Amino acid sequence: MRIFFLSILSISFLIFFSLIYLSIFGYETEKFNSLLESKISLNEPNARIDLNKIKIKVDLKKLGFFITTSKPKIKYYETNLNVKKIKANINFKSFLTGSTEIDKIYISFEETDIQEVKKIIKYFKPSNLKKFFLNEVKTGSISFNVDLNLKNNEISNYEINGYVKNLFALFKNIEINNSSFIYSIKENYGEIDNLRGLISGFQINSGFVKFDNSNSLSLNGEIKSNFNLSKKEIGNFFDEKILENFNTVKINSSLTNLFNLEFDKTLKLINYKIKASGVIKNSSLNFKDIIKIDFLKNGVESLNFEKTEFKIDYNKGENKNIYLSGLYKLNNKQSQKFEFKNVLSKLQKIYINLDFNDEISIPIINFNSKNKIVNFNTDLEIGEKSINLKRISLKENKNFIEINKMLIKNKQLKNFDNIIVKTFKDNKLNNNFSVLLNDKLEIKGSKYDASNLTNFLDKRDNSKFLNDVNKEISINISEITNNFSEKISNFSLIGSVKRGKFNKIISKGKFYKDKYIDISLREDEISKMKILEVYSDLPGPLLKNYNFFKGLSGGKLLFNSYYNSQKSNSNLIVENFKVKDAPNIVKLLSLADFGGMADAMSGEGLSFDKLEMKIEKNDNILNLRELYAIGPSISVLMEGYVESKTDLVSLRGTMVPAKTLNKFLSKVPIVGDILIPKEIGEGLFGISFKMKGTPDNIKTTVNPIKSLTPRFIQKALKRTK
Repeated sequence: MRIFFLSILSISFLIFFSLIYLSIFGYETEKFNSLLESKISLNEPNARIDLNKIKIKVDLKKLGFFITTSKPKIKYYETNLNVKKIKANINFKSFLTGSTEIDKIYISFEETDIQEVKKIIKYFKPSNLKKFFLNEVKTGSISFNVDLNLKNNEISNYEINGYVKNLFALFKNIEINNSSFIYSIKENYGEIDNLRGLISGFQINSGFVKFDNSNSLSLNGEIKSNFNLSKKEIGNFFDEKILENFNTVKINSSLTNLFNLEFDKTLKLINYKIKASGVIKNSSLNFKDIIKIDFLKNGVESLNFEKTEFKIDYNKGENKNIYLSGLYKLNNKQSQKFEFKNVLSKLQKIYINLDFNDEISIPIINFNSKNKIVNFNTDLEIGEKSINLKRISLKENKNFIEINKMLIKNKQLKNFDNIIVKTFKDNKLNNNFSVLLNDKLEIKGSKYDASNLTNFLDKRDNSKFLNDVNKEISINISEITNNFSEKISNFSLIGSVKRGKFNKIISKGKFYKDKYIDISLREDEISKMKILEVYSDLPGPLLKNYNFFKGLSGGKLLFNSYYNSQKSNSNLIVENFKVKDAPNIVKLLSLADFGGMADAMSGEGLSFDKLEMKIEKNDNILNLRELYAIGPSISVLMEGYVESKTDLVSLRGTMVPAKTLNKFLSKVPIVGDILIPKEIGEGLFGISFKMKGTPDNIKTTVNPIKSLTPRFIQKALKRTK
């Protein structure tokens, strides 16, 4: 019994130490060479394999056997493969029964130059991956390990893993440089990890990409990067047409990008989720041409961002969000805060809140923000053909302008709730009114600054923005101010607006005491022409913006105009007025007359008894049919035209100074009766002149001494009668 026990114990120790030895050192044999060679070349007949001696080892953990060999000679077509090691697991049951089978093979390759790998890949079946690898991948090195699981002498599944270093590739102007990563590829899924490198200016710091191809292809991953991009590098990722309007573009930023992409069997993108966040450290956008924006006086030449956080959330079927918050510079001025949010769904929802330090100019209310910081805030929705301005506001200290619920369709105003205006100039209230659009268009308030109203009305507006505005209108303003000392109080207007233009009005306002202004507009029922009539006891506030009438005071004005959208005929009459800041040539000529010299010395301006202008106007030209002015010191007769497209001015006329001197000569017996007409406003001595050119380059020619033409005398006689 003792001998039996010792025998069992000895055998056990022998088996145990044998297993230990086999698990550590193994046993060399050539018995399995042919088996392993046949299994490796099972699915690839073009591979030739020459194995060294094989070691058989025991796997104590799995209670199985495996065989290994180092640096075997394997040739694929005519290319040698740098194999480091081959390991194969032997099915334990088959080993016991004598029909040895391999159920798993592991092959480890040495690090290999990309150019050597290309020699092998060129024999693979055609694919986009093969095309990319052969044509776009230039340099680098790769290491890989292959795990093959066998079943019934066929590969049931596999895994390929390894790393790539110093990869350089060029794909459609996208440059991948000095990139590295580790990878793992299985039959239906895989992963790239520890991704680093430089991709067309994007410095990839870390990242991973996973794919699953079990049903349809899906990709998800995360990439963290820094980038410092120029216009050329940005052009690799975006349509060049987007960048055509820029001279220079520079962006320095950090980015974290999370993505999930799903493709169908034809590799068509069917679903996506992309989340990106980061910080724009600084950026510079310089435009080729200055961008003109309504109410922005200087236009936009450059736009820079700095210390700006951003978040982008894009996905299919849900809202797409873009959010930015930080500092910006417009035209290289001082940095200002801003916040921007854009939500994309069926409608595009935009929210903007920013401080603005460039000059905003709104002439119609005489508002200017020069050297001031204005807060701009808007909330709007943009559809395919509509803009819904829920709210837009400008705030600066006590200045406040706000528009609420304005709807624009097909570039035409449909409606709005209200417009509120309250502004100050030199710390004095100059605008305080509101505009309502309900059943009728209503404007009411305590104050309106009309300093630039005449210039605004003079501009021809071919816009169709107000074409859908057809309402009754009512205006009530307690006080209307201008650059003159005279103010209009208790101004009221009633009438109608058709297609955005006044169709019928009756209005009245008071300057002071018994000085009034009356305006009426009606439509001729037969010709459909509009008839505008203006009467004012003070012409100055209406004519102040025209150079000829600068410094006009006193007098009375009557203006009639007969017009439609194509043409107009107008007549202006001003009586008993003075012009303090008359054009220089008129001032000079007035000094030749004793009365004119007295006017100039008094500082009250040149006196005129009467002025009458007849004007015809259409889209192409303004014809000054006649301007006739008569006064104690000077009389003027003038005609000419102004071309609308070129702004070319052409005027000619006659001026007669020294009326008092001519009257003295007219009293000389016989000679005076022959040479000098006795009608008021005529004289022997006159000056003819011609003026031609654009407004900033008008050339004037003068014939300084000339007897009057019969036409001038005829006009004088006609006017005096």
